Amino acid sequence: MKRPRRPGFLLVAARELRWMRRDRLALFLAIGIPLIAFAILTWIFSNAVIRNLSVTIVDSDRSPTSLTYVQAIASAPGVRVTERSGDLTAAMHAIRSGDALAAVYIPVDFERDLVARKRPQIIVFYNRQFFTPGNSANSSLSSAISAATATLSTKSSSSTPVFVPGPLDVEQYALTNPALNYAQFLLRAVLPTILHVVTAISAGYAVGSEFTSRSRRAWLATAGGSPIAALVGKLAPLFGIFVLMMVVGAGIVHGVFAVPFRGDSILMGAAACLLLLAYLALGALFQLLVRKLAVGLSLTAIFCSPAFGFAGVGFPILAMNGFAKFWGDLLPLRWYIEILFDQAVRGLPAVVSVQPFAVLGALAVGLSALAWLRLRSIAPEMEAYHSPLAPPVADAPPPRGVGANLVAELRLVVTDSGVFGLIVLAPLIYGALYPQPYLGQLLRELPIAVVDQDHTELSRELIQNLNASEALKVVAGPASLVDARAALARRQIFAVVAIPEGTERDMLKGDRARIAAYADSAYFLLYSRVLEGISGAAQGEA
Repeated sequence: MKRPRRPGFLLVAARELRWMRRDRLALFLAIGIPLIAFAILTWIFSNAVIRNLSVTIVDSDRSPTSLTYVQAIASAPGVRVTERSGDLTAAMHAIRSGDALAAVYIPVDFERDLVARKRPQIIVFYNRQFFTPGNSANSSLSSAISAATATLSTKSSSSTPVFVPGPLDVEQYALTNPALNYAQFLLRAVLPTILHVVTAISAGYAVGSEFTSRSRRAWLATAGGSPIAALVGKLAPLFGIFVLMMVVGAGIVHGVFAVPFRGDSILMGAAACLLLLAYLALGALFQLLVRKLAVGLSLTAIFCSPAFGFAGVGFPILAMNGFAKFWGDLLPLRWYIEILFDQAVRGLPAVVSVQPFAVLGALAVGLSALAWLRLRSIAPEMEAYHSPLAPPVADAPPPRGVGANLVAELRLVVTDSGVFGLIVLAPLIYGALYPQPYLGQLLRELPIAVVDQDHTELSRELIQNLNASEALKVVAGPASLVDARAALARRQIFAVVAIPEGTERDMLKGDRARIAAYADSAYFLLYSRVLEGISGAAQGEA
């Protein structure tokens, strides 16, 4: 005779696995949705690097010099000249209609003014509604124009010598993600973001089903009356499934897209486990608090869905308002994303991630403890619970007419807490919560460092221009690039401007002078905004 299994953690886990095999929705939540989402995202990001951004050119000069610029733009990586507009009006129409993302305007008499040393300007217009593609197009066009300028002779045809200082060029160097790879920047963050929502919802469904279609009393009895065994046994199968999903997500990023991993894999694996533990506990906690499946799932969705906006990927945390920073600090995903980018993208030493790892661990332990305490407090009530026999309900006559049906549905929405939360409260709360990180709209005073090895009037004026830029704030003046890179690794700054010795001398001789700008490209918006500010400051000196 087979002996019955002893109640406890393992028996609860076995019960949960049997239920998941029977309940197709639970299986679809835990396995189907993540795999489908991963497949769709893999297809969307099949071209991981931005290419073929449509550009229109307005060449009002039509000279050999302007043709040199047109050819340089046509051969620039990342952009594709899709049309040649006759005037600026047509170019602006192409941008507004979506036929082009950017436009390049070469003014009339550009070649004549260039030979006469009047410094004519080639103007680039781009659609900033699309932050990353627009900034990428602007960067590619600026680089192409600078390269074309370098190939042209700027000697004056005048017999009278005229002193003209040499140009000041900014050589841009992208750190951590030099190819501006979308898979490395966005896909790597989106996959765990999807998984954290599915994790919390799945845990909520597993726990909430005990209060609806299953037996909360049997759940505790299977655990031998131990709340901690009941909770751990219920969530353990889901934890194992989602760990495998995390491995699948990492395989997509590093295997399919061949994105390198630069940091500590053990630390990253531990952080992933803490993330899953935190959201499993969160989903369980909401259900244990309200003990209504629909209401608990609504609360879980409201809490988890806006998390990506507060994680600092789309919009940097340093530019958020106080509420957005506070709310983001409460989200385990925000700390996991910080560890993910520090380790996987930047390849920083593990000690740099100690603080966010400790916060993530505290959130995971705290949420787990709250879920356990709540289950322990309601355990006596659950053990004594007997499902009452439902009294027979007389069939009410169906409402007649459109008005009667409308009133009946409105009454259902108001009286049913689950429906009311999902249809009325959720959109209102979500609509108020999600825009919070983006209320700052623009990135201002991004901290940078300047390594001034020239120590001249020109370098001091350049630093003043950098500080005067709305986008930048010079917060450090390290003695060497090594010190500056260390500050960048600690997230104290987001870019380094290096002014080499002899910069002012080269400009006074009429030669081309160059400064170097090293920008952190882990986050595309920060990268583009910083380089935009540095280029603007350098043009003010040229």
